[in-house]
Amino acid sequence: MKKIVCITGGMGSGKSTVAGLLLEAGFAVYNSDARAKELMLEEPVRTEIKQLLGASAYLDDGSLNKQFLADQIFTHPGKKNSLEAIVHPAVRADFEFWLTRTKGPVVFKESALTLEKGDASCTTILLVDCPVHIRFKRIQQRNPDWSNEAIQARLGHQLSDVQRRNSGAILLDNSGSLEALKESLDQALAKCI
Repeated sequence: MKKIVCITGGMGSGKSTVAGLLLEAGFAVYNSDARAKELMLEEPVRTEIKQLLGASAYLDDGSLNKQFLADQIFTHPGKKNSLEAIVHPAVRADFEFWLTRTKGPVVFKESALTLEKGDASCTTILLVDCPVHIRFKRIQQRNPDWSNEAIQARLGHQLSDVQRRNSGAILLDNSGSLEALKESLDQALAKCI
């Protein structure tokens, strides 16, 4: 049985950076968020989303209408839950299929909602940790069109830093340099592999 190490953390914490470092080191990494976006473009998920939110969920070119989706899920909690009830099972099934095709005794799974959803597939959890003011700046840099209020609303829908740190996950400090993060990752890998 494979060991599944889940990578999680708040928005802007550096989950993708850690996943990239692991890929560079030759590890297999499943990116839940990226696959969710891809699966939302495929059937049957696409049709189910249109039934839930209407045709406005997609742009004329067939891509996701990210602004519309964000407006819907951050202002209507019921729609957020219904959308998750469509997307999360599809991602779970996709991950299980990916797992059967992936070689090696240890795989990594990047997932923002590992702790929120109590992901039972995780053998070990790596928490990419970073103070909220640094995460806020990172989010602003990669999404310059988002208002401070929009960023705050998204952050407000996630677990607090205290809740994450109290989860028992192995902490990876990403508040400093890339070299410091690599060092923290090496130490964490020594504990979990």
